[in-house]
Amino acid sequence: MAKTRLTSVDAYIAAKPRDARVVLERVRRAIRKAVPRAAEGLSYQIPAYTLDGVPVLYFAGWKAHYSVYPVNDALVAAFKRELAPYRHGKGSLRFLLSEPVPAALIERIARFRADVLTGREKGTRARTKGRHAQLDRVRRLCAAMPSVTEKVSHGTPTFFVEKSKGVFAMFADHHHDDGRLALWVPVPTGLQPLLIEDAPRTYFKPPYMGASGWVGIMLDVIRDDALRIHIREAWQLVAGKKKRAASHSNLRARS
Repeated sequence: MAKTRLTSVDAYIAAKPRDARVVLERVRRAIRKAVPRAAEGLSYQIPAYTLDGVPVLYFAGWKAHYSVYPVNDALVAAFKRELAPYRHGKGSLRFLLSEPVPAALIERIARFRADVLTGREKGTRARTKGRHAQLDRVRRLCAAMPSVTEKVSHGTPTFFVEKSKGVFAMFADHHHDDGRLALWVPVPTGLQPLLIEDAPRTYFKPPYMGASGWVGIMLDVIRDDALRIHIREAWQLVAGKKKRAASHSNLRARS
């Protein structure tokens, strides 16, 4: 039987065994207490907490443990002593379901993650070049294209040519702490290396998407007119592929 797709954190926790439900509710309360402004939802079918669409923290329950994500070097260094009793690695912290929930520690971790995100917004420059300003800018330019929708996908605000179909732009807020506030977009075949060679301060090869003809754009160094062109061309590229795929499907159905 196919797995039921969950639609809320309540449903996620309710689907777990009774003992695990009690533990996961405590984890949930700790995160919500620490970051009350965070939006709660599901991403990758696990509970996710975001500020302005940017992930603060995730958690997930497993057979004998639960995990908290993401965990990077800065977080491990900041909580080195407190994390000593727990397993961590590959971007996550692991806690046994059979042990008391370290609610105070989870609260502090959630606040730390939120402070890292909001700390990027301090100062005069942040009002025009920070995460909030750049995300608003990207949203404004993407919204000018027909039928665009936005949702969090792969942990970041993502823009589709139509509802949840056809990704044409992804907002990248210091992805894996790479120091870049950027937008990832697809470009025509062969254009990626030319852009990077011509303007390496503006363009780069994004992880995961780099091999498939996408380019990363540094938002603090590109003008609105140039960014608008990239967004429009990315939308047209993806929308065109979807139209061609639909046409081929119709032809096969008629034959």
